[in-house]
Amino acid sequence: MKQRQLQRLTTRDIQQVVPDKIDTILLPVGTVEAHGAAALGTDNFIPESLAEHLADKINALIAPTVNYGITKSLYGHPGSITVETDNFIKYVQDILKSFSDNKFARVIVLNGHGGNDKALGEIALRFHRQTLTKIAVINWWDICRELTQEFFGEHGGHGANDEASMVQAVDESLVNKSLYDDDMAYFYQPGAKIYPIPGSILLYKENEGIPEYDAAKAKQYQAKVFAKMEEFLKLILNRWEKI
Repeated sequence: MKQRQLQRLTTRDIQQVVPDKIDTILLPVGTVEAHGAAALGTDNFIPESLAEHLADKINALIAPTVNYGITKSLYGHPGSITVETDNFIKYVQDILKSFSDNKFARVIVLNGHGGNDKALGEIALRFHRQTLTKIAVINWWDICRELTQEFFGEHGGHGANDEASMVQAVDESLVNKSLYDDDMAYFYQPGAKIYPIPGSILLYKENEGIPEYDAAKAKQYQAKVFAKMEEFLKLILNRWEKI
């Protein structure tokens, strides 16, 4: 199928292909928040790019992105936007229910933002129990954690080498290396709850993950992430066929 974007199709298109020809839908979910010298929409652009790569590979349609999520410690940084957790849960639940009503049997939520993870996990379990629709919530950076360490020789982080590379690979204009300064990077320590957190690039291991903003390297990393995600999702889908 040439067109994979749900919102660009007609109601007749859906009637003709779902569920007999396509029964899987990808839902990118992110938020808008500070990412150092990378764009505020990094958490949206990355799962969108993953969806674009994966749709043909796993025969899925792509739903419009949920652009606003649960922003916590970075909310006080200029440009960061959040929604209340209860509102987010109700909103995403309604979207998932609509997928089920439209006869999609499998839903892949491509999450781009760690702050959404707990809520999405709860939503997914409830949705599955209510509808028996197969659903997976995927945090790409967790799936690719070992890949990131192998590729960069360091841990990743928020707005760090992994995220900055992925969004730069989408569009080089989404990062501005000249804006970077050392005060952006902060070693995140779970023992301290700070609002707003004193840095918009969060390092999960001290002195590791500072973004390089290297366009060529970013493309190489993106290709490896795409391959890893494709492999993982195909495994899930194949195993689902046996359940």
